[in-house]
Order: sequence, then structure tokens, then C-alpha cells
Amino acid sequence: MKKEVKTSRAPIVIALILVLAAIAPMLDTTMTNVAVNTIMKDFGASVESIQWVSTAYVLALGIVVPIVGWAIEWFDGKKLYLLGLLMFLIGSIIASMSSFISILIVGRVIQGVGSGIIIASLTTLIVRSSSSEKLGSIMSIVGIPAVLAPILGPTFGGFIINSLDWHWIFYINIPIVIFSALLIIFALPKFEPSKNGKKLDIASIAFLGGTFTSFILGISKVSELVAGTSNKAILPLVISVLLMAGYIVYALLKPNRVLVSLKLFTVKNFSASTILLLMSGLTVNGAMFLLPLYLQNILGLSVIWSGIYLISQGVGLLLSRSLIGRLTDKLGARNVVLVSAFIGIVGTLPFVLFTASTKNIWIIIVLFIRGIAEGGLTIPVMSDSYKNISKELISEATTATRMMQNIGGAIGTTILATVIQHTIGSQAPTQKLLLTSYHNAFVFTVVSLVLALIPALFLTNNINSTT
Repeated sequence: MKKEVKTSRAPIVIALILVLAAIAPMLDTTMTNVAVNTIMKDFGASVESIQWVSTAYVLALGIVVPIVGWAIEWFDGKKLYLLGLLMFLIGSIIASMSSFISILIVGRVIQGVGSGIIIASLTTLIVRSSSSEKLGSIMSIVGIPAVLAPILGPTFGGFIINSLDWHWIFYINIPIVIFSALLIIFALPKFEPSKNGKKLDIASIAFLGGTFTSFILGISKVSELVAGTSNKAILPLVISVLLMAGYIVYALLKPNRVLVSLKLFTVKNFSASTILLLMSGLTVNGAMFLLPLYLQNILGLSVIWSGIYLISQGVGLLLSRSLIGRLTDKLGARNVVLVSAFIGIVGTLPFVLFTASTKNIWIIIVLFIRGIAEGGLTIPVMSDSYKNISKELISEATTATRMMQNIGGAIGTTILATVIQHTIGSQAPTQKLLLTSYHNAFVFTVVSLVLALIPALFLTNNINSTT
């Protein structure tokens, strides 16, 4: 049941203020990805270590999403949103002042928790403040940061790093967050909780959070296991499997308490959607960690120019969004995702063959093609995850899809970083060796796109249903 917000403030004003406060967290990921190479050189860190700057953030964001889904039904949404801003502010301060990579990662974890609270509650708060008649136009505002982040984030981040240094991509958050918090405190009403949602199930959080954290820790050590230098990967991977098995048993014994019901996975298009969202870490998000490294270390681009090049990928995503939405409604998610996977292969395979002498125009064209594929691999999948789902399970479906998408990003980044680190090993990272390591990582991305064709076959197909 929707809880109405009592206020004289226009819903569009409320939406704009909430979205303004979400811009910094949404830009943060793309800005940080552009800075990864600079940070790695500054700390003298390996790719295996530096990937935690991105992975820790996204993992924390993904784990906190289901907690926010519960909290927003039991606590004032305004205070919850302010808590998210406070956490993001604290994380930004720690990250901006860090002189050791371990401190930077701690700051990124706290930032991720704050971002998770903000991003997970944004849509709910806007819906609660709006009338159903105007909801469509109001909800279009929510998409603004998601559209702008891939375009502005890399460029803005590159400009800051080029003009100042990488610490400033975190310093810049401080005034933005303070200004946003003041606007929320003085301009927004309370968002009274409905207090009719599920109770928070700590066991579910522990099982799922532990599963994915252990899995990522294990994956990050796989290169050492393959090289025969360490078996540290085995224990966290075994723990991950045991915790997932524990969650399944718990869900069977306590179906009314569990965070994500196993009933959802009896719907084949939902199961396919969650697999594809988890795989999006490789097919979509992981490449955002890889591309700036490639552009800066192989093509020799400055941090600002690598950001400018990545604009073409954001433009591809922007131009394809509305068309993808219409095609999904008309043709069904299956057909759009299958075609998008092929486009993604076309937009990724060339990076396996590109060298330092590849002409810049080809890089820009291929990045644009990748941007088109990104929209087709995420938008239809998210919408299809709700089809054939009963109303009482919709909130759990939302929790599962958001969690899988974010944790998939963390897993994808870890896998690609592990591939790079395994290729380099203990050798000096010459440009030739770096090129080989990046080529291997892009091969993994291409393979994941090919494998994505399998679960895509189980998405809904509107062509057959209308003929």
C-alpha cells in the first residue's frame, strides 16, 4: 500500500531535490573508474589490489539494497535518505584523505553503503510523493542521473584528475552532498513509513552477503591457485558454496521470513533475468573498469582524453534507450537481448585485436556500438524480471534484481582484474605484456556475451504470443 506524503510542495520539486542528491553517488563509479590507473600508479599497487577500489564499493552497495528495502517501510524516508548522504559524505572524506590503498578501500565501502541507501530508496520516495496521474512524467526525472553518468562521469573525472589530482574526485563530493542534505532538511517533508512490510531477516542478509563476499574473495585469489603459488582461493570459495546451500535450506524451512523467496525462481523468465543481471558484471560493468586501463596504458591517452573517448559509449547508450524500450514492448525481451548480445560481441571483439597503433576513430566507433549493446542488455532484462510474477512477490523480485545487478558488477570487475593479474604474474608490466593481459580480459568479456545468449532464450517473447 502506497503511503501518501502530506505536503504543499510540488511533486516535481521533491523529485528534483531527491535526484540532485543522487547525482554524486551515481557519477562516483564512472569518475573513479577513469582514475583507477592514476591511483594504481600513485600507490604502486597491482591490478589485483586496485580492483577493490571499484569492487568494494559495488559489493557494499549491492548488499545494503535489501536492508534499505526493509528500512524504508519502517522508518521515515527523509531520515533514511539523509543517513545515506551522511554515509556517502563520510566515505568521501576518508577516500579523499587516504594515503594508503587500504584506507581508500575502507572509504569506498562506506561510500557504497551510502550510495546503496540513496539509490535503493530514490524511486520509492518519489512514487510516495506523487499522484498516480503525474507519475509517468515525474518518474522520467529518475532516469536523469543514469543517463548523464556514463557521459559526464568519465569526462568530469578526467578533467578533475588532470587539473588537480585523483583525491579531488572524492573532495568534490563534499560540497555537493552538504548542499543536497541542506535542501532535503529544509525543503522536503517527512516520508512516513507504511510499517506493513516484512520484518528484517538477519539470517538472509548473512547468508547472501557472506555468499557473495566469500565468492569475490575467492575469485581474487584464483590466479595464485592456478599458478600454484597459493591455495588461499579454496577456503572462501568453499565457504561461498556452503553459505548458498545454507540459504536454500533456510528458504525451504522459513519461506515466509526469507528475504528472496525461492518461488521466484520457478518463473523461468525471472531466473533468466537474474542470471543475465549477474552476468552483466562481465558483459557490461566489468568492461567499465577495464576500458580506462586499456585507453591509458596501451593507447597512451591522458586521463582526460580517456574520459572523452568514453563519452561515445555513453552516447550510444543514451540514443538507444528509448528505442530499446519500445522494441522490448513490441518484440519481447528475448529478441532484444539476443540482438543486443550480438551487438555487444561486435562492440567488444575488436578490442581483442586492437593494438597501440589502432586508429582512434575505430576505438570511438566500437565504444559507441558497445554503448548501444549496454542498454539492450540491461533495460529489457530488468523489465522482464517482473513478468509472470505474482503481486505479493514483486517487492522480493525488486530486491533480488537490484542485488544481483550490483553484485554482478563486483564479481565481473574481480574476474577481469584476476585475468589481468594472472597474465602479468611476477613479470615486469611492459606495454606488450599489458596489451596481452587486456586482450585476455576482453576475451573473457566476449565469452560471457556468447554465454548470455543461453539464458536470453528463456526471456519472454511477444512475437509468438501475438501471432
